[in-house]
Amino acid sequence: MRNFDYIKLTHIILFSFFVFSCTGKKDSLGMDDEIRVICSETDEPIIRAYLNNIFNDTLYTPAPEPLFKLIFSRPAHYQDLKRYAQIIIAAVDRDNSNSGYRLIKKLLPEHQLNITAKENPVLLTKDLHARDQVYVVINALDKGHLFKDINKNKDLLIRHYEEQFKLRGNRFLFRENQVEDEEKLFTDYRWNIKIPWGWEILRNDKKMKFFWMGSEYPYRWVSVKWSDGNIIEDQLSVGEQIWNYPISNYKSIRFNEHMFKLERIYFNDYKGWQCSGVWESNDSLDAKGGPFFSYLFYDTISDRTFHINTLVHNPGKSKAVYIRQTRLIAKSFRSSPQKN
Repeated sequence: MRNFDYIKLTHIILFSFFVFSCTGKKDSLGMDDEIRVICSETDEPIIRAYLNNIFNDTLYTPAPEPLFKLIFSRPAHYQDLKRYAQIIIAAVDRDNSNSGYRLIKKLLPEHQLNITAKENPVLLTKDLHARDQVYVVINALDKGHLFKDINKNKDLLIRHYEEQFKLRGNRFLFRENQVEDEEKLFTDYRWNIKIPWGWEILRNDKKMKFFWMGSEYPYRWVSVKWSDGNIIEDQLSVGEQIWNYPISNYKSIRFNEHMFKLERIYFNDYKGWQCSGVWESNDSLDAKGGPFFSYLFYDTISDRTFHINTLVHNPGKSKAVYIRQTRLIAKSFRSSPQKN
């Protein structure tokens, strides 16, 4: 049996095999929003309840969609699943008849297997069997021990999974950028944004200070609007800018009041606003819609206000992972001082 090293990080334990590098490891498998959970049939109800409490964030597209999907499998399939990007091995019933507990006994050294009620049952490492992998073991003594530090563990687990989504998403989206178009944006406007392979520039209007690109199947749009000076000094002006954006620039769509949310954020290093909600088509005979995210911020260095909008249309199918990917594209935005 291999041994585990571990260090305690706030309220969660990080552990690792004696692996000296990731050289030679293959890329992790699976979708960015899938978490593979391996446990016994006996333990599944309590493990499912625990993980549903942790991964309970949703996006409205307009129907609510979970940020992460839990897919349960049995310990007999561990060898087939151990290279997936997000994997959790869990056990609560500490009986040798429990296949989940027997698997954890094979994975953990004795000093980590035989923990006390005061110790955290959640252990985590990265890139154990594949690149870009978050690998978790839940080694609980009972239900009370499992749920004891759920809020603290939730914050840290979500942080790791969000970082994992950004890492894999950026690598997937930007493995082949349209560099020439990105450089032209910077030359013309002193700002740029990453343009993934396969995306088409739908409009580039220097006079109207509006840039719009998109991709089909599913339909995804990312657009940038900019203005000289600071035009978002209060929440009322922010709301007006966001609400009028689709009619002024896309023409054919509008935002709906359903789940409309406006909040202060930091976009990259810019102090600004984030708005999320649902868009819909203006034509009642051509009903379309989906989720959107908008970012509005003032760049003091170039003395310009920027508005970046992202949206997705994927009727009848999942949209959450795609809107999150468009947000990664939005976050690739960079600006520099304007030429004199």
